[in-house]
Amino acid sequence: MEDLEKGKQRDSRGNRARRSKHKSWIVRRDRRRFQKPRFAVMKHRSIAQLLGCINEHTRSSIVRTAEEAYEVTLPARLDFDENYEASVSHLTALRHASRQRLRIKSLRFHDLKSISPAAALVLASEVDRWNQCVGGRLKAQTDSWSEPIKRLLFQMGYFELLGLAVPSDITAEGSTTFLKFLHGETGKDDPGKLSKQLREGIEVMVGQQIHRQELFDGLSEAITNVSHHAYPMGHLVGGKKQWWLSASFDSDNRNLRVMFYDQGIGIPNTLPTSHFWESIKQYFHRWKDSQKIEAAMVYGRTSTTKPQHGKGLQSLQEFAKAYENGQLSIYSRFGLYRMVHSSDDRVIVRQQDHKRSAGGTLIEWSVTL
Repeated sequence: MEDLEKGKQRDSRGNRARRSKHKSWIVRRDRRRFQKPRFAVMKHRSIAQLLGCINEHTRSSIVRTAEEAYEVTLPARLDFDENYEASVSHLTALRHASRQRLRIKSLRFHDLKSISPAAALVLASEVDRWNQCVGGRLKAQTDSWSEPIKRLLFQMGYFELLGLAVPSDITAEGSTTFLKFLHGETGKDDPGKLSKQLREGIEVMVGQQIHRQELFDGLSEAITNVSHHAYPMGHLVGGKKQWWLSASFDSDNRNLRVMFYDQGIGIPNTLPTSHFWESIKQYFHRWKDSQKIEAAMVYGRTSTTKPQHGKGLQSLQEFAKAYENGQLSIYSRFGLYRMVHSSDDRVIVRQQDHKRSAGGTLIEWSVTL
């Protein structure tokens, strides 16, 4: 009887062990059953779905290829004034592709019919960032590009940026001329040298001298803001505090545009905790981004207490003020703040807030020579 009891106990332990092993196998099987499809779905999502960039503007223009890369087709009009939401949506997709190290097989320009100087500079910065973060060679069918777009991209240095051979059929005709964009990095490149290089290029392009000191002061303040505020730790592009510069000139209406762009956290996010803000900080979170830019312009406060800083953004408008009907536009995060200096010394201010962020800060001076 004792041997029989011992045998039953062994059988019982063996059954429990077998049941436990079987249960563990079922759990592992079910886990694999549910995990694999999730992984497959994530793997095969498009770049827009994966990164939350999908909207009515990008749904049909971002396609995943068989090589697990992506094709991005730019909209017909890339312009922050005329087609802001669509322009920003596509630029945001490129920006997220860089951050997530996603491979872009082709950046397609064949639908692009017009592009503003400011949008062209931001596009250049996003392609430049993608090259730094991911690398590789972007394919482009240049034969399908319109002649004005091909000429613009050639002048701004896109062919070198994209690693493309320069087509032999690019014409020199056209009323608008663009300067090749300049790329600077705080602590590495001499901002004064690059500003001088831009100014000299502008004077050759327009055929006359411009208000040098006012332009230099504005660019210097923009670069200083990048150095001290735009790139906190954790937001650097490849560990770098970078900015981009360019200019365009329309000879028909004598309009000169100078553009500066950084990919930092934006002016609304760099406002301070100084004594000025102590009195309004309880209301500050209710302000729109355009109002925060205005506060930075009007009060000249920054997030540093150093005496040589803080007059800041006020000096940005000096170049625009030096010309009749000069205009300063600042896009930062979701806000637009624009100042137009009229011939009778009046200042017209326009503020607007958008659904989507331009990413970083874009400053554009527009003057008539």
